[in-house]
Amino acid sequence: MNKRGLIGFLVVVVVLLVVGFIWFIGELDDGVECVPASCCHATECVLGVDAPDCDSVACTMNCEPGTLDCGQGGCEYVDGECEVVWG
Repeated sequence: MNKRGLIGFLVVVVVLLVVGFIWFIGELDDGVECVPASCCHATECVLGVDAPDCDSVACTMNCEPGTLDCGQGGCEYVDGECEVVWG
């Protein structure tokens, strides 16, 4: 194999390793769902398995400041825990 072919081969291997690593990291967090910690005007997030039962709860439609109301923030899985990410 000539020098040019070897460099091309190494580039392909590195690209495949990077793509595989990114895919693997994505798989670690796959299936983790974070949701608001309370039914109304939530300010914190929890894992989906710890979600409150909001079936019989009625909330106001107010967009309260400092809450997840009206898209002011959202829940994301960051560094192994659920956190509020403010918009």
